[in-house]
Amino acid sequence: MQKYLSAYCQIFKPGSKGGYFHTTYVDAFAGTGYMRKPNMPLAELFPDEFAELSRQAEEYSKGSAVRALEIEPGFSHYVFVELDADRAGELRNVASNFPTKATEIVIEDANTAIQHWCATTDWHKNRAVVFLDPFGMQVEWKTIETIAKTQAIDMWMLFPIFGVNRMLVRHGKPPESWRAKLTSVFGTDQWEEEFYTTESSLIAGVQIVTKTADIAKISNFFVNRLRGIFAAVAEPLLLRNNRGTALFLLVFAAANQRGAPTAIKIAHHILAS
Repeated sequence: MQKYLSAYCQIFKPGSKGGYFHTTYVDAFAGTGYMRKPNMPLAELFPDEFAELSRQAEEYSKGSAVRALEIEPGFSHYVFVELDADRAGELRNVASNFPTKATEIVIEDANTAIQHWCATTDWHKNRAVVFLDPFGMQVEWKTIETIAKTQAIDMWMLFPIFGVNRMLVRHGKPPESWRAKLTSVFGTDQWEEEFYTTESSLIAGVQIVTKTADIAKISNFFVNRLRGIFAAVAEPLLLRNNRGTALFLLVFAAANQRGAPTAIKIAHHILAS
């Protein structure tokens, strides 16, 4: 992320060809500005994966917000969204260490904040990078779709593929609440047809529902969904823990048709390194 943001700011720095645009960096789940331990229902449902994720997070001190603020030359504006007021207060203290950077702390649900910001910004004069890095499945497809419609935003996202895979139970369809969440994440209920098969049992009137999805199939489905609304999408990077468990899918998508080739080239170089 830091490498990409640095390259992005060079392209849009004042005096350059892209210097006409007002640039914004948005961290939609900013936390305190530093790495945080997961705090969400899925952590209770899948403690082993989250314990490992938490342990690995402790190895890093700087979160995405701090790394973004350290880049020189930087963005015209920084927006950090955090629903928790206490974390937002800590983030405000972190941002105060960068007095030359124009920062805004938004205490609001990330989906609501991003959708409103996209709808009220003049995208003829603005360009932005949005980072969606939830520890769970909070990001709604509607938010991703709103970002794509701007035709002006580069989006990085940590897609929680471990959570999706666990919600896709092996036998039978997931509980209704999980099905609703999966539909919200994918923006369609077609995942049911994609990830499950239904066969007739030897017992009359009984249907056998079996999961056919694996990590690769889930990844392809989500990436193809992105390719249907963005100008271009890079090949994603699957992030695993040291036991080989797939945790997140790091994806990059460019909404601007003209800038997409350059953006994808830079993203592919970074993701492959």
